[in-house]
Amino acid sequence: MQTGYAMIVGAGSGTGAAVAKLLAAEGWPVVLTRRNAAALDALAAEIESAGGRALAVAADASDEAAVSALLETAAKHLCAALL
Repeated sequence: MQTGYAMIVGAGSGTGAAVAKLLAAEGWPVVLTRRNAAALDALAAEIESAGGRALAVAADASDEAAVSALLETAAKHLCAALL
């Protein structure tokens, strides 16, 4: 079991989605982020149906406040579950 989590910015399609699936298959809980929430939700559902753990959080990585909220959400939902 992994002792942290992986955050993939730009997840939801293409290379980001592929990396997220690979890391989840290796046992990493993944935080998926990009601006489009619908794509993230679909990928999170796919990862979880394959036995992985995923948290989808729509955020604009160019917005400092959005990134802070993203990190707080990830810590709250995943870090607590890992302890």
